[in-house]
Amino acid sequence: MIELAHPWFLALAGAAAVWLWLAQRRSLADLTPAQRRVCTMVRGLILLLLVLALAGLRLLLPSREVAVLFAIDQSASISPAAQEQARAFVAESLGSQHGSDVAGVIGFAAEPQILEAPLERLRLAESWPAPANRASTETARALEFASALFPVEKTRRLVLLSDGNDTSGNLTAAAQRLAANGVELFTVPLRNASAPEVLVEKVNIPQRLKSGEPFDLTATIRSSGATKAKIKLYQNQFLVSEQERELAAGTNEFRAPNLKAEGSFASYEVEVIPDSDTILENNRAQATAALRGEPRVLIVDTDEARARPLADALRSAKITVEARGTVGLPRSLEDLQQFDLFMLSDVSALQLGRETMELYRRWVQDFGGGFVMLGGENSFGVGGYYRTPIEQMLPVRMEHEDRQDTPSVALLIVLDRSGSMNAQVEGQTKMALANQGAALALNVLQPKDYFGVLAVDVRSHTIAPLQQHPSKSPVEQKILAITAGGGGIYIYTSLAEAFQLLRDNPARIKHVILFSDAADAEEKNAGEIGETGRGGGSSLDLASAMVSAKITTSIVALGAASDKDTTFLRQLADRGNGRFYLTNDATSLPQIFSTETMKVTQSSLVEEPFLAAPATASALTASINWAEAPLLLGYNTTRSKPTAELLLATERGEPLLATWRYGLGQAAAFTSDAKSRWASEWLSWPGYGQFWAQVVRGLMRKSDAGSFQVTTEESADRLTLTIDAVQPDGSFRNQLPITVNAVGANQQTVTKPAVQVGPGRYAVSFDLPELGTTIFNVSSPDLPDGGHIFGRTRSYPREFLSTETNEPLLRQIAGSPARYEPAPKALFARPDQSTLQRRDLTDWFLIAALLLFPLDIWLRRRTWATP
Repeated sequence: MIELAHPWFLALAGAAAVWLWLAQRRSLADLTPAQRRVCTMVRGLILLLLVLALAGLRLLLPSREVAVLFAIDQSASISPAAQEQARAFVAESLGSQHGSDVAGVIGFAAEPQILEAPLERLRLAESWPAPANRASTETARALEFASALFPVEKTRRLVLLSDGNDTSGNLTAAAQRLAANGVELFTVPLRNASAPEVLVEKVNIPQRLKSGEPFDLTATIRSSGATKAKIKLYQNQFLVSEQERELAAGTNEFRAPNLKAEGSFASYEVEVIPDSDTILENNRAQATAALRGEPRVLIVDTDEARARPLADALRSAKITVEARGTVGLPRSLEDLQQFDLFMLSDVSALQLGRETMELYRRWVQDFGGGFVMLGGENSFGVGGYYRTPIEQMLPVRMEHEDRQDTPSVALLIVLDRSGSMNAQVEGQTKMALANQGAALALNVLQPKDYFGVLAVDVRSHTIAPLQQHPSKSPVEQKILAITAGGGGIYIYTSLAEAFQLLRDNPARIKHVILFSDAADAEEKNAGEIGETGRGGGSSLDLASAMVSAKITTSIVALGAASDKDTTFLRQLADRGNGRFYLTNDATSLPQIFSTETMKVTQSSLVEEPFLAAPATASALTASINWAEAPLLLGYNTTRSKPTAELLLATERGEPLLATWRYGLGQAAAFTSDAKSRWASEWLSWPGYGQFWAQVVRGLMRKSDAGSFQVTTEESADRLTLTIDAVQPDGSFRNQLPITVNAVGANQQTVTKPAVQVGPGRYAVSFDLPELGTTIFNVSSPDLPDGGHIFGRTRSYPREFLSTETNEPLLRQIAGSPARYEPAPKALFARPDQSTLQRRDLTDWFLIAALLLFPLDIWLRRRTWATP
């Protein structure tokens, strides 16, 4: 049989014949008739060969050649002995390979990878590389990957060597697709040697609990044989019970009766410690539950003791309160979910970090939490919250309008632009993050202030001259464009240049912020490396001289306390009468720069007595005699956002208490404090406790009123939520706009709408991570009484759940008994039916045409005898 790849080129054959006939008729060559006939035939044959080459003439020949691809399970559930078993099977199979057969080997776990050059005659390498992630078995993905490697002209055979414990959940469908594409699937079970194994399969608690109500916890523990074990139970990470048990072979049930939980969210973990075991990853399992009961409030203050008056006042109003220092800052959604309102009092943004601030913002927006920021010398703008997720959530802005009663400032920022600043941090260079900090500092300043930026390596580069900048945008763009390069920063050169620029500046406050790598601060003394041309002495002496000229210096060091230049930079900040910041997290640089600028300008703190003035009627401030309210002694200056509700103001009209709704929750800013510094006279005022009780009750998350009933069904890595929405009288709620927010252990939020699938019934599905707790919030804007919050925990990847070979699944996907656990030599056996193999003749036609071309020339030039 033959076929043409480009049959339309055959049309050229007719055109070539006409051209050849015309050329022969009009030729002026002196050829004999016989010579002309022979030459015309040769030339015609050349043209025919070229046309057939263009048309892609191919022969279809029967073939019984075989292509075999081995897919080897390399996941964590495969023991080293089983992996050697797979390698030996492949090696024995290759001994039966015929000369025209081809073979290849891929390995797979979470991702497939090529182990041996695909579809060639193989000589196995001495060892195969292990996959980067062995915590899952994505068999379906491996089959799809393998099917793309096969040639189409041979009998295709895929050999799966696995324990059959697939975590993809769609292996059967992948096997059916292989069969539909003509790929023969063989399965070879890999069997681990018998070993003792104990695992916690599941922990069960009610999905919704009532605070203080007793309930039973049960756990399913599976053991490969009889053994002794110690079983521990943890509640919210605290050990609550421990007992010794005799475990029988098979399934064992552990029960903890009459447990009680308090708060809004609880987690329980069961750990088993057997006498003998093989896999440790599956010895713990966890479950989470949301609680309905008394609302809880969390107060975090820099000084936990100074938060006690506010906590006591709320407790007197029958509100459950927990007060913590900064070491107790919530760092996970599970911790936050225990509370309905979070009050952050006088805590710097530098103690939170951007990731934690983003967590708080999402908790309010997606889970309806209440948030209040209280003022202080480490709060709002001076605390480094300018342009952070916290500021985004609050109803006030940190920047302030120009005020004539604050002194003018001359701020010079010196940035280390050495080569080490090219290092990447979360997709940005260290230099870019420092640039953002300098740009934030510029935006904090008022138009009357002076601002300049120097970028320094072995010399100083002026990025922004030290002057007033009425238009900040062009300067900001220049700062953000600074790139790293060159050697380490020259400290003495930097300070000498800063001294010269600031000495004669007319500003009342003159300050330098020097940013340096703590491991690469060079030229500590004049002339230490090169000719400085600025006199002698050390950088420390120069900083002291600058203080004498009323110029202060703060240092921002990027690195660790153990770095070689950290001590020197700390001393430099002391000599410069400034502050020293040390961080190994470059993403905190923008907050450090804005914090330091706010402290220098002294314009975000007002420490003078004032009276609280009601601005807008609200339930939060009602029934309080504000005319009798004592003085407050200070506050942080802010500006209300356009849609915020300004409830209390200062005598200057600036926000004292502002609130607004943010997503599903509410956020508030109280710019004074609630402790003995600025609110010292309020602490004995009878309205103090009433005011804060009303604020807290008005802003805290609304309790779940039972508008939703949620059931879940987990299949592989997919969780399906079925939501029933009913009226208090039992009738269905139809056509509700229901949204489900899911926040996983990686703190990423996924939001999906639920689709109505029946009367009052809605459904939505989510992908679950391999491990960790995912918090779900089911809510609707049509139901302001609160949503339904619950958690789903996966304690370890499903890879560690099944420890025995799943032979029934391997038999099923093989499709026939002959393809399950075949003999190695059977894989390269000649197939009963042959395939059609294409042999392309294009190259042969071109070779023949090239060989005939010189023959055509020779025939034309040869003198033929006249008959």
